[in-house]
Amino acid sequence: MRAEPSRRGLTLMDVDEASGAVAGPVGPPSVAPRGAGSEPELAPREWEINERWELWADNLVTLYEEAVSRQWCATQDIEWSRLEELPPDLERAMCQFNTFLTMGEYLATDVLAPWLPAFNTYFHEIKLFIASQAMDEARHTEVFRKRIYANGGGMGMTIKLGSALSAMGTPTAETKGGAGANPLFSSWDHVSYAIHVVFEGAILSMFRFGEFLGKTDVDKQIFRMVMQDEARHVSYGTMHLKYLLENAPDPDACRRQLEQTATMAEMFFLDLFFMHPATVESCAVLAGEGVDHLADGLEVYKALYRKMREEYLSRTARAGLDRTGSCMFPADLPF
Repeated sequence: MRAEPSRRGLTLMDVDEASGAVAGPVGPPSVAPRGAGSEPELAPREWEINERWELWADNLVTLYEEAVSRQWCATQDIEWSRLEELPPDLERAMCQFNTFLTMGEYLATDVLAPWLPAFNTYFHEIKLFIASQAMDEARHTEVFRKRIYANGGGMGMTIKLGSALSAMGTPTAETKGGAGANPLFSSWDHVSYAIHVVFEGAILSMFRFGEFLGKTDVDKQIFRMVMQDEARHVSYGTMHLKYLLENAPDPDACRRQLEQTATMAEMFFLDLFFMHPATVESCAVLAGEGVDHLADGLEVYKALYRKMREEYLSRTARAGLDRTGSCMFPADLPF
């Protein structure tokens, strides 16, 4: 077998084409890489997630190849020397906004990374992609923390999102499907919907807003860089949702469960994210160009919220889960 590099280089797709070892519907109970043989004495390995419909997305392989080809370095690729001094109220607001984002990024890793051992090695694509996402989240945490200290500011306040997610737990034997397990974290489809579709979909909107809010070219550059990574995560979640709805053995039951997950995730993140004073006020100060124009900035923030909600509903509808009539995000914020 000889895999020939394509125009982009030697991709996973090129190797699959040469070997004929494309992913089938079910992975065997083995640690053997897909296409490999094994010694007769090799003990079987039971994996938690063994079926393609549970984890696949039609863009999964290309998203991984994009992820590894577009890695960037927060130390050298951001033009830190070009940071310009900001008025104290704007710098403080920017630091608070970045404190929230720092926390959100590492918490996403805490939730997603423990699922790596659940995926059957037969489906190496999902293992590789989630590993690349964990690296993306680490780099985002790094760049936001560096921004907080690079321009005369400092860490802001930690909001209750951190303690709430920690209390929900990560996927251990005690939290996956057992007594007291939180439904948002009890299965991969629930985790992916809550994190990739709801949370990171909202964060993607926030990153776009951050580029708009940025008062320096460096701030705008940071948000452009993290935005390209976040878009991959949201794209996987959206296409995974579509694949689930089209390929689940019991599509009606799958849809009912996802509707429940969507309702819980929307309520959770609405309270701890879009309506939290630390997030609202820091964004309003930046949007209003200072505390003296907070009311004007608040109107801009509310416009961001409406845009986020519109993008979320459009994304879920394209995937086949129309939330228009049942979404827990109100049409406008109640303040």
